[in-house]
Amino acid sequence: MKTALTFCLLLLIALFYTDAQLSEEQKKIYRFHKRVREGALTCQIPGQPPAKKLERLKWSKKLARKAHEQAKRCDFYSDDPNDLIIGKFNSVGQNIAEFPSISGALKGWFKEHKNYDFEKNECRGDCKNYKQMVWNTTKAVGCGVHKCDKNYLVVCNYTPSDSDRRPYEVGSKSQCKE
Repeated sequence: MKTALTFCLLLLIALFYTDAQLSEEQKKIYRFHKRVREGALTCQIPGQPPAKKLERLKWSKKLARKAHEQAKRCDFYSDDPNDLIIGKFNSVGQNIAEFPSISGALKGWFKEHKNYDFEKNECRGDCKNYKQMVWNTTKAVGCGVHKCDKNYLVVCNYTPSDSDRRPYEVGSKSQCKE
C-alpha cells in the first residue's frame, strides 16, 4: 500500500513538473492532445471505435524545439523525412496548420476524424493529422507556434510515427463513458 501511494505521489509530481516547464501555449496544445487521446479510449470521438490502448503521451522539448524552428521560418511544408530525425527519434511524424488561432488549428486536425473510415482504413479527404494525434504507439509530442502575417503556424512533431495502418487496435465498448 505504501509503495502504491509513493508511486502515485511521484507520478503526480512528475506530471505537475512537466506541465510547469511549458509555456501557456504549449500547455494548451499538450492538454488538447491528451484530451483527444482520452476520447479515443472512452468512445468520445463520433464515428470512431474505442482504442484498446494508447501509449502515455509525454511532451518532448527536442521535438518542440524543432517544431518551433520550423514555425519561426513560416514554412508551411512538412520537413524532409531526413530532417525529421531528431536526436534519438528516428521516426517522426508532423502535423502543420496555418489558422487565425492556435485552437482552430488543433480543432481542424481533430475534425479530420469525420473523414476517416476506421473499418476500411481510408480517408475521405484529409485525415492524416487526426490519425497522428491518436496513433497508439506515439509516446512523445512537441509543438511550436509562430504568428506569420495574420495567422498562426502550428507545427507538431510526434514520435514514433506511422500513417499507413490503422492508428490503434479496437477496444471494448465497456471502456465507453455513458
